[in-house]
Amino acid sequence: MEHYRETKAIIRLGAIRRNTRKIIAQYPGYRYYTAVVKADCYGYRGNRVVQAMIDGGANSLAASLLEEGLSLRQAFPRIPILLFTPLPLEQLRVCVENDLWVTVATLEQAVAAASVPNLNVMIRANGGWDIFGGPRDKAGFQEIYRVLQTGSCSLKGIYLHSYNAECAEDTQKEYETFEAMTEGLDLSQLDMVSISNSLTLPRYSKKPYANACRLGNILYKIESQDQQLEDTFCLQSRVHTMITLNPGCGVAYSRAFTAEKPNTRLAAIPIGFGDGFSKTNIGRDVFIHGKRFPVVAVTMDITHILADDTVKIGDWVDLIRDNAHLDEIAAHIHGATEEAICALNKRVYRKYIDDKAEEMV
Repeated sequence: MEHYRETKAIIRLGAIRRNTRKIIAQYPGYRYYTAVVKADCYGYRGNRVVQAMIDGGANSLAASLLEEGLSLRQAFPRIPILLFTPLPLEQLRVCVENDLWVTVATLEQAVAAASVPNLNVMIRANGGWDIFGGPRDKAGFQEIYRVLQTGSCSLKGIYLHSYNAECAEDTQKEYETFEAMTEGLDLSQLDMVSISNSLTLPRYSKKPYANACRLGNILYKIESQDQQLEDTFCLQSRVHTMITLNPGCGVAYSRAFTAEKPNTRLAAIPIGFGDGFSKTNIGRDVFIHGKRFPVVAVTMDITHILADDTVKIGDWVDLIRDNAHLDEIAAHIHGATEEAICALNKRVYRKYIDDKAEEMV
């Protein structure tokens, strides 16, 4: 379908591929480098993004939903795919049929999984703040391990998810909890042991028993200060209409913005909360000609920017300029760094740029 509106998210596939390659080179020694592609690649969307990661060296994938796993399996028939969210018993046989690895966090989930022949299972270890609330004690964890080891399923491995990687004390406690829970188990007999994610990998040394790491935000250069990595995303549109207001005049529902000065200039941009560009963006800056301008109103289809006389109809607007801007947006909306991208729905056209040919020169 042809796209007429000039609002677009630009996805840099070459940057994603090179980031993957650089990260794997920087953190050697793992058997599995798992690209996390949940939420349709963090809102980047499309199997082209996944393929760029695989081309860069990722040799396994992770998603959250069964639907995501099935879509990935159709496109990538042989690569290991892990689902992070535990599934009910009636869905586990679908995973067997499509060779999807499932997550187990609790004893009840383990009992269900153990009853399904040929089901590939990963235990999600609770280091202290896990969202699925598995046991934190050795006896409870090893009962899950025993049930899976002796059941009809195939226990593939264990992974740990850290929740406060910036805090060395909290992360160390998680590692200690993991090691206490797995004490006496021969982890070398498992296919995959993964305790590192995008935030812990650059901060903490590789554990000798770990043979896998999960690469999520870091592949996209989200929440990463690594200057070797490249920006992978920007959100752009063009000024649709220029509006001049006198004091007391306003725009948008409930007079979301009212001018206080003569000749107040607003730029109307064709994006709004109908696209997933929410009202929480009000008050934060966008860029036009490299200059900052604040968002003052957001409707379903149109966003208004407080502009000046340098801004003209047709000017390009950087709504999300780069990954540093994404950090700034997250602080403004009190959200996760990837949230602004994940929120963008299918109305926003994704333009994929691939400079693979240039890499070959």
